[in-house]
Amino acid sequence: MNTTISDNIWSLWGILKRPPLGIILFLVILSCVFLGLKIDRDVIVFIHNNPQYFYIGTFEIITKLGDATGWLLAAAFCLLFCIYIPRSKYLHRYHDRLKNFSIKFKFIILSCVVSGVIHHAVKIVLGRYRPRYLFSEEWYGLSPFNFNIAHNSFPSGHTQTIFAISMGLTILYPRFGIIFLLVALLVGLSRIILIAHYPSDVVFGAYLGLSTAILLKRYYLDKQ
Repeated sequence: MNTTISDNIWSLWGILKRPPLGIILFLVILSCVFLGLKIDRDVIVFIHNNPQYFYIGTFEIITKLGDATGWLLAAAFCLLFCIYIPRSKYLHRYHDRLKNFSIKFKFIILSCVVSGVIHHAVKIVLGRYRPRYLFSEEWYGLSPFNFNIAHNSFPSGHTQTIFAISMGLTILYPRFGIIFLLVALLVGLSRIILIAHYPSDVVFGAYLGLSTAILLKRYYLDKQ
């Protein structure tokens, strides 16, 4: 059992080290450190002091698209439909088509769940204070191994969710990729404008969602 776990860990590390993912991860981490040291605080303070320049009401609606619960429930319902409906003698002729759709729904669910698990792990380990504490308590920085997820900011869960789903949909339906990713960008931007996250939280959340979907395409979807 230990050997299997060890092999899996080293296998995952080997994947992450390979270009271009390893190089991109390194650059993303560097950019997040730079943003955290030089830019994050100033951006959030500016937005907080000048809300009249931003369409707050509009972004409060847009940000709801990053809620993982709705996406997962919808995808799970569709997956169950594709699995059980073909058993009906009236719909058996659609078996192959629905099986294909079930694979797609599994891919979307996995992209969201796997990236979500990693997101929560990073959030707990780093324990970065959310922007609201900058104004209420003057806290800016890290509180490592903080299990109060609601207090932790890095990375953005809404951004991770929407980028995982948007990249997954782009892989499945590349013709509409620009639309999917534009929606993801707007959701990520909404997290900053609503002062829910710092820019670096959004950058890493986006990377996490994108890279997870890409890896699952290679190691899950392409093997179905």
